[in-house]
Amino acid sequence: MKFLLSIMLLIMPISAASASSSQAYKDYLYQFDVYRQKYSDFKVAKNEYLKFRTLTSQTTALEATKLMLSHRDALLRAYLLLLAEKINENPGMGQIERNTYQTLIRNEVVFLEGHSSLVSQIGSLEDATKASNDLQSHYDVLQSSMRQTISAISLGELSHLAKSFDIVLADGKAIVSANRGTFLPEKQATLDRWILQISNVRTLYQQKVDITRRLAEELRGSTIDEQNQRFSAIQKGIAEGRQYLVNATGYLHELGGALRFQN
Repeated sequence: MKFLLSIMLLIMPISAASASSSQAYKDYLYQFDVYRQKYSDFKVAKNEYLKFRTLTSQTTALEATKLMLSHRDALLRAYLLLLAEKINENPGMGQIERNTYQTLIRNEVVFLEGHSSLVSQIGSLEDATKASNDLQSHYDVLQSSMRQTISAISLGELSHLAKSFDIVLADGKAIVSANRGTFLPEKQATLDRWILQISNVRTLYQQKVDITRRLAEELRGSTIDEQNQRFSAIQKGIAEGRQYLVNATGYLHELGGALRFQN
């Protein structure tokens, strides 16, 4: 089923970073394993029904389909709740931004819970097909909500790292400024040049993050193909932004080592 592949691609691997999200992560992994099994059972039952077309195989296929659809909703809901925990833990997100994405997640959870209620009322394979189509018709919105949230979480983590970096950089600048005249002219020129280079890398980081944030905002209302392209660009931008910070942090370490000695 093509939609299964889409679900697998949609749900990005996320590890639990702290105790408060560890249970949500375990729940997600459990639901993932259960769904894979129920989907496998569904495929077997469907093939049996298409082969024999008996009332028994039809009943078995219906029950297997209902279980698969129910656990698909449960899997997506578990992943959304994991994202919600990640939002709560993210130190780089402001409260307004946090509330925005929590609302986004809550709306999708409500949709899935409503859809799961409809699945429980399925009485025929035709009803099952309709229920599955109802979720698939909402897929663009669901994927957009998830990917916007994943992007915001990653950008929030980067923002937190950048704030810590800025504090250290400001301290380094203050030390160089306070001791101007203490160092030999050649070393002072080197320190000034290093600070300029570090600041330039920090500027490159900010430019990359700003572009990536704009791409994340454009995920709203876009088609699946457009989302795939933009989400790939967002992931690339986040990786490049992180690398800028890594490089700049390495330069800061060099600056700190140079400041330990006057010559």
